[in-house]
Amino acid sequence: MALVEDTGCDAVDAGTLADSWRQQPGAPCYCTDLSRQEMPGALAAAEADRLPRRRDLAVAAIQERVGDATTNPDAGYGVRLNRVLFM
Repeated sequence: MALVEDTGCDAVDAGTLADSWRQQPGAPCYCTDLSRQEMPGALAAAEADRLPRRRDLAVAAIQERVGDATTNPDAGYGVRLNRVLFM
């Protein structure tokens, strides 16, 4: 965690490797640009059975937005989309 902090990022202990599914696409913390204070709550709120559906909704929304190959949403679009779907 010190190495992460040394790079200027906020480190958060997200638990064991067995709990890493809480950070996968479809989880409340995935691509949501949360603060160190918000992250533990988002990790705790993850529900394994809901991850695939939420992930698929995000992918469908992104594909719809960029499907014409002329649209290139900014990075904030992904954060806003994931916050709406996952929070």
